[in-house]
Amino acid sequence: MSLFVKLDNKKIQQLRLQHCWSQEELAVTAGLSIRTIQRVEKNGNASLETSKALAAVFELTPAQLQQQSNIEHITFAFLIKYGWIAAFAISSVMFGLWIVDILIPTLKGANFDAQYELHGNFRYLDFGGISFVIGFVWLSINIFVDFQARKKQLANSTPSV
Repeated sequence: MSLFVKLDNKKIQQLRLQHCWSQEELAVTAGLSIRTIQRVEKNGNASLETSKALAAVFELTPAQLQQQSNIEHITFAFLIKYGWIAAFAISSVMFGLWIVDILIPTLKGANFDAQYELHGNFRYLDFGGISFVIGFVWLSINIFVDFQARKKQLANSTPSV
């Protein structure tokens, strides 16, 4: 059973072009099949033996050919993808505070303007509304981007007749 690794396909293609090799020439030099080179350059999937053979040809270590996954990029991508949840959470808290601090006392007979003066004119409703709109726009953009990516993916995977 061989182990599989994810190689940096762009780096391998760049190294091959720097040596002015075709895919077939790289395959012969590394002792691999041309199909293996095509697969590695397309998606980066390779066996451990393939990564060792390519590393030897390019005079690198196998680790230098592997795709680097930076935790900061993953965290940033996660925040971009799901940040709208935080915006909706903030709006929920602001609306909740507005109900508890201002609306309920006002309904019980307190002066509405006096309630705002009591809290230093802090507008829970304004901040709640703004964060709700931000969350809604953020979510809409994420849905649109995902839709476009899937549409593109379907277009690329559909065979031409």
